[in-house]
Amino acid sequence: MTAAALYTKAVLDHQRAPRNFGGLEGHSHAADGANPLCGDMLHIELHCDGGRVRAMRFRGEACAIAIAATSMLSDLAVGMSSADIARLEAVFARLVGGEIEQDESLAQLNAMRELARHPARRKCALLPFATLRAALVGEPSATTEETR
Repeated sequence: MTAAALYTKAVLDHQRAPRNFGGLEGHSHAADGANPLCGDMLHIELHCDGGRVRAMRFRGEACAIAIAATSMLSDLAVGMSSADIARLEAVFARLVGGEIEQDESLAQLNAMRELARHPARRKCALLPFATLRAALVGEPSATTEETR
């Protein structure tokens, strides 16, 4: 399978016209995500109220997979609690790990299923989840690269 299969119509659409891109005035939570070895850098801002994400915006310089995954996640995260997001992340990890073909709860994130055949790129798609998780618990930064 070629790397071109990673770039489905949905992935390219979200990469070219990311949803919820930009800053969030009056945000209550924020974190930076970086994978220095591949150059992905994200900044996520949230407005949380009542234990739920009420708004999510992001900006950054990253590969098509990271930008598209963040865009797709930004649509899904609104209305979710930290526990809901953790469950979504666990299902997504199973998808990109090749354990499942798709899951209704992932909506457009199912377009990332091809990552099961490209293990080195999984960290790009998981970075938005790690950054969102960091923001929710008040950590300033996150990465999905192994530290040595």
